Amino acid sequence: MDLNLYLQRIGITEMKSDFSTPSLSALRKLHRHHVLSIPFESLSIHIGEKIILDTLWIYQKIVLRKRGGFCLENNGLFLWVLQELGYQPLVLSGKVREPVTGMYGPPFDHIILTVELDCRRWLCDVGFGEGIMDPIPLEAGWEEEQDNGMFRLRVEEEEWYMEVKEDNDQWRSLYKFTLEERRFEDFREMCNFHQTSPKAFFVCKSLCSQLLPHGRLTYIGRRLISTEYTKGGKRVKTTKELSEEEIPDLLREKFGIVLSKTFVPKDEVYIPTPDGK
Repeated sequence: MDLNLYLQRIGITEMKSDFSTPSLSALRKLHRHHVLSIPFESLSIHIGEKIILDTLWIYQKIVLRKRGGFCLENNGLFLWVLQELGYQPLVLSGKVREPVTGMYGPPFDHIILTVELDCRRWLCDVGFGEGIMDPIPLEAGWEEEQDNGMFRLRVEEEEWYMEVKEDNDQWRSLYKFTLEERRFEDFREMCNFHQTSPKAFFVCKSLCSQLLPHGRLTYIGRRLISTEYTKGGKRVKTTKELSEEEIPDLLREKFGIVLSKTFVPKDEVYIPTPDGK
């Protein structure tokens, strides 16, 4: 596993030696380049490729094969990067909110990272489809406009809520989490659930989404959704219907992904349950 190859993968020209001292500016650069370079995707599930919760396997998939991944893959790789660079990251467990039903998933539904720098604790998340572009301070009530939307952290008792502002100026919860420290290995059962259960979002939807400097491009099922972010966290979306024959070329041209096996697009109705079972 070569960290310099990871830096090349995310479009950074500096070498590992240039990141020898942990700093907030370096963390911001790594975080932003990762989310702007590596897609959030579930395509492995739809070509019959098993996702393995192993850092070397994830590195080979994302860095060497130039693929993307879902939260456990993206944040799992970023966890290794931060450890290699001396950041001493901590792992937290989140529960993702389903926007239609308002229900939250089970424990270990989502993985989040934090690091301590400049006497503050920073939340990092390079593995959530519509999440933050830059790290944010882990502080109750923190509100920040980023290039891809307005975000805030809200706290109720021991639970923290990551929220995004909607076009109607209402806040919507993306996920909630606690500050209990976890291990990467603790997510193994949910990694299996996310790729095998008929009640898992990633099983129901073939998805590939790439954050852009001021927008997002999302393939799902047989649709391509282009989102433009405007000032104040507003969004303008356009949708294009796709034929099945168009999808492989689209994945290659728009996301840089070439699949090694037969791909079956999928966009089934997703009905979550509170415990994820």
